Amino acid sequence: MKRCWDSNPDNRPKATEIYELFSLFYDSYVPESDLYLEKEQQHYDIEKQFKKADEYKESNFLILEEKKQSVTHHPQAFYTSQLLNPYTKNLSRYYYNYSDECSDCEI
Repeated sequence: MKRCWDSNPDNRPKATEIYELFSLFYDSYVPESDLYLEKEQQHYDIEKQFKKADEYKESNFLILEEKKQSVTHHPQAFYTSQLLNPYTKNLSRYYYNYSDECSDCEI
């Protein structure tokens, strides 16, 4: 928006650039467009990952609580550490899948 108000006309966006921005905005919110469907699928995938993490946390709640209680804290400690193994053991598998999917997207 600020570029549109620039006192130097050469710094203002061209009509084609504005058209492309509006088209991108429109396509990302209109249910029939490919971009909208792609964003919807990404949202669904992320939501599915959160549900899976919640299910894991619920099914392993007692184990996680026991681990928390078995840790002794120094009386002057300001920060506390947490074990990340249950949450990160499959991280490399997800990272490699992400890398494969987006390797052609790199600049």
